[in-house]
Amino acid sequence: MTIRYAVSRACIIFILAAVASMLTHDATAQTVNGRVAAVTLYRGQAQVTRAIPVDGDARSFEVIVGDLPEQIVQDSLFAEGGESVEIRAVRFRNRAVGDQPREEVRALDREILETQRQIELNQKRVALLGRRAGYLAKLEGFVAPTAQNDLSKGVLDAEALEKITTFSFSQHEKIAEEEVQLARAAHELNEQMQLLQRKRAEITGGASRTVREAVLFLRKNAPGAADVRLNYLVNNCGWSPSYTMRSGADRRQVRVEYNALIHQLTGEDWSDVNLTLSTASPALSAAGPGLAPFHVVLANESVAQQQQSAANQAGSAANQPMENLFGPQGTNPYGRGVSKAAMLGQVRGINTQRNEVAKAVGNSIKFEEQSSFNWTLNDLACALQQLEINGDATTLGVLRNEDSEEADGLSLTYQLPGGVSLASRSDQQMVRIMQTDLNSRFYHVAVPVLASYIYREAELLNTSNEDFLAGPVTVYLDGRFVGRGELPTVARGQTFVVGFGANPQLRARRELADKKDDVRGGNRETRFDYRIVIENFTNEVTPVRVMDRLPHAENGTDIRVALGEPSDPISDDKLYNRREKPMGILRWDIDVPASASADNARIINYHYTVEYDRQYVVSLPAAKQTLQEEFQRLQQDRRKQ
Repeated sequence: MTIRYAVSRACIIFILAAVASMLTHDATAQTVNGRVAAVTLYRGQAQVTRAIPVDGDARSFEVIVGDLPEQIVQDSLFAEGGESVEIRAVRFRNRAVGDQPREEVRALDREILETQRQIELNQKRVALLGRRAGYLAKLEGFVAPTAQNDLSKGVLDAEALEKITTFSFSQHEKIAEEEVQLARAAHELNEQMQLLQRKRAEITGGASRTVREAVLFLRKNAPGAADVRLNYLVNNCGWSPSYTMRSGADRRQVRVEYNALIHQLTGEDWSDVNLTLSTASPALSAAGPGLAPFHVVLANESVAQQQQSAANQAGSAANQPMENLFGPQGTNPYGRGVSKAAMLGQVRGINTQRNEVAKAVGNSIKFEEQSSFNWTLNDLACALQQLEINGDATTLGVLRNEDSEEADGLSLTYQLPGGVSLASRSDQQMVRIMQTDLNSRFYHVAVPVLASYIYREAELLNTSNEDFLAGPVTVYLDGRFVGRGELPTVARGQTFVVGFGANPQLRARRELADKKDDVRGGNRETRFDYRIVIENFTNEVTPVRVMDRLPHAENGTDIRVALGEPSDPISDDKLYNRREKPMGILRWDIDVPASASADNARIINYHYTVEYDRQYVVSLPAAKQTLQEEFQRLQQDRRKQ
């Protein structure tokens, strides 16, 4: 009994000591907001670092960091203290605060109450008018049958009927006038009420609000001043690249101004901070994605497709993605007998889902949530691997091409020099990332089959210390604005092409000089003679790349196309010969003399023959989408060398 009493007494003493310690902590808690010292800005979030000064003796205490932004990610808080300060714990809390109502607020409340009473009185008058109108309707319903009955008996009192009728119409007129007046009064009272409520909201906007705070439990190991770094993620912010390119009259160099367009609506101003721009995705999770086994079985293809169709219908009905052996909802797990366009859409859809789920894995902390995202990520990867196993040549070609596109996967970081200030506001803000001069090689491009204008282009080599992300570009030549465009992602040491607008002093046209048909056996052979005319109205020799095209047979052998010997040799550029020439694209690299116009214009002559079965005619292929995707790839290749 004595031992139990001693133990109970010891427990009580321990609890009282703990309570006293907690009270001591609360009493000695420091409130320090600190300052935003550094920001790493991602594409859709930012990691903010606050410097929190702590001073005093070596002891344990709390620090309350207030004025945290509205867009903070609550689970992202963590703190670093260095050698002299040990961080025991960090927690986030919301706290409601309010102010005592002022006299002007109480006066507005009295006005609002009086206006509300007038609105209610007006409503009662409207209701009374309705009752009056209803009474008149009943009176008219009684008078009319009575008058009809009296008239049939010959005892109708005409004077009394006239008085009742006059009274009824006069009352209807009064009711109509009063309805108009009451409607006008109701409109004015409602406007007055809205105005009073807006005034009250403006005055009391900060009177009742939620304060976001971080509570830090610290242990100082040495007396004196020290710094604690509080880090957290915020939403509703991001950046995108933007470029300005300028070239002078000598055309030897192009000045590249690399800027960042920033949107910042976090609810917190960043003043004189060390700003880092990053294309990475901030990850809260310390653990990477887990790899699940790739289980496979043998199944009858027709039965499996029926099961997949049923699973897709069930998934559509539930509005949820299906996760099963045969791949995500809406996919063909075999990749055979499907058009290139359909397979391309399927692979891109899976890759898009995989990227989104990968981001969710990086931002998840709880085990169950992360495990669920991990399973979905593995399921999507299994769908792609299943296509690799079962797919035909078309499917494998699509998979190879999609895997080679890594431009969006670049993870770049730009550390901006000096302090940067960015207020939390709705409009975009611009900061300079870098500025550099790149050597350039200017030339002109003529595509007379499409347009008569000839456009300037500059071939640039990225000799800077930074990679360029894909983004919009504004172009100036000789100090004049010439147009806008888009820059591809360019690595350090890579060559790229920038357009500098049309040159109004150059013209090009394409003329069909002659066409001859001939029948040889069962085939038709047609010869086409073309003339390309380039005019130069300047007083200097101008290099021009002239582009044209031959028919390109889809099936290879059913249409035979042969190019004759042109008047100027086809370009020997290696990239052109590898990428474009096999597709029937023609290119000449020529110099157009000064003042070459009219009879003195620079002319290129060439011809080609087309041979095919005379029972057929030449037509265009139906698969427009696949051809458009092929063209887009060629355009991307032309912008980057």
